[in-house]
Amino acid sequence: ERRIRFLTRRLDNAEIVDPLRQGDNDQVFFGARVTIADAEGVENVYTIVGVDEMDVSRGRISWISPLARALIKSRVGDCIRFQSPMGIREIDIVAVEYVSIN
Repeated sequence: ERRIRFLTRRLDNAEIVDPLRQGDNDQVFFGARVTIADAEGVENVYTIVGVDEMDVSRGRISWISPLARALIKSRVGDCIRFQSPMGIREIDIVAVEYVSIN
């Protein structure tokens, strides 16, 4: 019953965030699809989503992950340093988009 109450409260307080409402914004917020490049120039694309929507195989990372927390409020062209499981990494933000998440 405790779990049911917890989930019911979460549903009551849930809010749908539409990334398309961000418009043409080059700053990273929740819902952004971010293209990053590492020191070797390898690019990866991640979408910042909620904890329950996380799926790394599809490029969806939780807003509380170390990478997402480092990306939040950064802009295209910024160089970001963050602590990963493999140590401190530096990445460049190549692009920020707000598109529908399907």
